[in-house]
Parts: sequence; C-alpha cells; structure tokens
Amino acid sequence: MNLTGYPTARLTLGACFLAGGFGIGTWGANLPALGRRAALDESGIGMVLLCFAAGAILAMNRTPQMISRIGAERLAVLAVGLFGLGVALVAAAAQFGVAVLIAGFCGAAFGALDVSMNSHAADLEARAKRPIMSALHAMFSGGTLAGAMVYAALARAGIGGAAILLAAGCTIVVIALVAFQRMSPTSERKAAHDHGTAAARPGPRALRLGLLAFVIFLAEGAIMDWSAIYLVRVLGTTESTGAAGYGVFAAAMLIGRLVGDRANQMLGPMRLFALGTALVTVSLAGLLLSGSIVAAFVALAMCGLGMSNIIPLIFSSAGRLGATDGGRSLSRVLTMGYAGILLGPALIGFVAEASSLEISLTMVLLGVAAMMFYGKAALS
Repeated sequence: MNLTGYPTARLTLGACFLAGGFGIGTWGANLPALGRRAALDESGIGMVLLCFAAGAILAMNRTPQMISRIGAERLAVLAVGLFGLGVALVAAAAQFGVAVLIAGFCGAAFGALDVSMNSHAADLEARAKRPIMSALHAMFSGGTLAGAMVYAALARAGIGGAAILLAAGCTIVVIALVAFQRMSPTSERKAAHDHGTAAARPGPRALRLGLLAFVIFLAEGAIMDWSAIYLVRVLGTTESTGAAGYGVFAAAMLIGRLVGDRANQMLGPMRLFALGTALVTVSLAGLLLSGSIVAAFVALAMCGLGMSNIIPLIFSSAGRLGATDGGRSLSRVLTMGYAGILLGPALIGFVAEASSLEISLTMVLLGVAAMMFYGKAALS
C-alpha cells in the first residue's frame, strides 16, 4: 500500500470539499438577496440558476481533459480558488445580464471542482484501500450547512449580502492558496498517469452508473425541494415547521455520512447500498402515510440517513472506472446525476400540478425502489 504523501493529500482534499460546500451554502442563502439586488422575478432567478447549471455541465464535460494535463488534485485546488472568486463576484451582480454571466462562471468553476475532487478522492481511496468517500462528502455537507448558517447569522446582525459574499469568497480563496502551498508532491505523478489514460472512453458501465446517479439525484432533489412544501400543504403545518423538516433531513444526511465509511467497511458497499435504498423507500412511504408532524419528521430523518451514503458509493464506483480513462467515466456519471437533481424538482412540480403532490412523491419512491434492485448490476 503506497501511502506516500497520503495525509497531506487527504487534508488538501478535505479542504476542497469543505470550501466547495461552504460556497454552495453561501450561494444558495444569497439567492433572495440577489433577486432583490438585480430586480429579478421568479423567472429571472430561474434563469440565473439555469446558467449556473449550464456552466457546471459544460465544465464537467471538459474536466477530464484538464485532469489529464495538470492532475486532479491541482485542478481541484485551482477550481476552489476560481469558485471563491465567483462567489465574491456575485456581490457585484446588480443587473440581470451581470448576474447570469457570474452564475455561469460560478457554475463552471463548481463543475470542474466537483469532477476533479471526486476523481482525486477515488484515487486516494484506492491507495488507502479503505473507504473515505463518505467522510469527504460529510465535509461538503457540513460546509454547505455552515455557509447557510453563517450567512443567516450575519444577515440577522445587519450585515449586507454583498459584504457577506465578499467575505465568504475571500475565505474560500485563502483556503485554496493554503491548500496549494500544502499540496501533495505526488500530484505531478498522478497528472502524468492521467494523461496516459485519458484517451479511453466511458463504457456501458459508466452509463449504468449514470442512470443510477440520475434517479438518486432526482430523488434527493425532490426531497430537498418538496418535503417542506408537503409538510405545509398536505399536513397543514406552518412554513417554519416545514423548513425545520428540511433541516432534519439535511442533518440526518450529514450524520449518516460521518459514519458512512465505517458502515461501508463493516457491511460492504453492496449491502450498504441496498440498506440505504431500502431505508429511503420505507421512509418515503412512511412520510406519505403519516398523519402527524412527529411521524413525518421521523420519516425525513430516516430518509436522510438512508440517502446519505448512496451517492458516495456511486462516486467511488465511478471513480474506480475513471482511473482507467482519465476521469471521463466519473465526468459522465456526475453530469447525468447533476441533470437529475436539476430536473427532479421541476418534474415533481409538473406531476403534482397534473395530479397531486402525493402521487409525484410516490413516483420518487418507486424510482428509488427500482434502483435498489438495479444498483447491484450497476455497482458490481
């Protein structure tokens, strides 16, 4: 087992996941203020989000070529710095045109970061011969939660959104600079290896993993965006309680990722995947059948625990494929998964309008249940 430079590389990668999550949390928390600053209505905000997504998807498709030139670790650190710069630039967005351009830039930086840091995580996981992906994704989840909470606390203290964005962006850039100085000396060798394997093309297994990621991300996006609405409109609770329901789901997901690597070692990836998808299926059924807020909160907590390690397992499998094709397989899986989390909430809304929110969430339940059986073929 070659662990030369592993501790430094692991620390650097953890910083990338944390900084990326912090930037996403800050970006999301600032959206209402951005809408006011740039005089955007709902369609305008939707266009800004679409530009972020378009930038991310375009960058994800180009990232394997960049990895082949400079290596996944170096690209991840560079992308963190660019993402921090983009977050700071959002403070200057006071018009629609400027907002969509900056959103596209932020999305491109995040897309490159997402592929490169997950590619490097899979490489470190292979070198360590033990699971580390869930812990790294826990860093991302913790960063997202911290970004949103810090933004909310500073906003309540009367600090303007532009000042918060500047501070957050500068913090992320500083993290990137420190990470660059402490970068593992093995990154150049990894870049050369990637350059030699980048000509390979993703095979059918990458498409199977991509379909799996698409459905799971679709389900995650649907739960994140629609669980609070379900609590308010179907169960009749208040908006603050509905928001707390989302908080329960997110906190349970963070806890599940903190213990996910140990669970992976104890159970193995296939059993952990089967357990996670089964728990999401059962808990979604419990949410739809629950008649009380307490039961719904329990169901959301169980759903967060079940969902927490499914994506890290998929990324680990895709990353192992990416080791033979310069990250192209991981890029394909991430792009398909990202499409799912973008399309999921919208599809749920269309189905809910045509029928009911209960029926649309039941479709999500059935999709996850199908993946419980499909996943063995995709992950193996």
